[in-house]
Order: sequence, then C-alpha cells, then structure tokens
Amino acid sequence: MRVRRSLGFIVFAAAVLAGCGGNGVPPAEQYATITGVVVDSTSNAPIAGATVCVNTVSCAAATDSSGRFSVGNLPNGPYDLTATAALYNPYSGPASSGNLSPSQTLTVTLALSHK
Repeated sequence: MRVRRSLGFIVFAAAVLAGCGGNGVPPAEQYATITGVVVDSTSNAPIAGATVCVNTVSCAAATDSSGRFSVGNLPNGPYDLTATAALYNPYSGPASSGNLSPSQTLTVTLALSHK
C-alpha cells in the first residue's frame, strides 16, 4: 500500500513538472505579451526613450529609437498601461477592453500629447 501511494505521488509530481517545462516554471506560451509603439499625437512620429509601465507598478520597458517597446511574461488578466516621456503629457489607460489570455500578444499604439 505504501509503495502504491509513493508511486502515485511520483507520477503526480512528474506530471506537474512536465506541464511546467520540467523546471517548475510554466512554459512561456502561458504568458501574454504587450508590444507597441509610443508616438507623438500630433505628428505621429515615434518617441524614443519613453517609459512604459504595466499596471503602474512595473516600469518594464523603454522605447527604442523607433518608439517600439515590448513587455512579456505577463500572466493572464486585465492590464493598464502608463507611458511617460520628457516634454509630453503622460498616457494612462487600459491595454485592452478585456483580459489578456495566455500566449496572447497584444499590439498597441500609445499617443502622447505635448505639454
């Protein structure tokens, strides 16, 4: 009886680890990604060096010279974005109208207006 219970636990643990990529971490496809570009609201020109924060807690990305950013490894759920840049009013709003789902990539354009 004890061997059967131990074997059952080992099979269960192996199944859990297999579902997590074998290292206890869920596979990357179980996370969402938000990508996008930050632009000037008047000229539509990209804004390099803007900071993009997710849920106003994690400032996870700075835009590149093309105004592009990417924030990954987000568990499913709703997200708010904030973008700031020198000489611009900050942008703040929902990333989407609903929850991001696992393995979803959401692409957004954030337009900042001059101060």
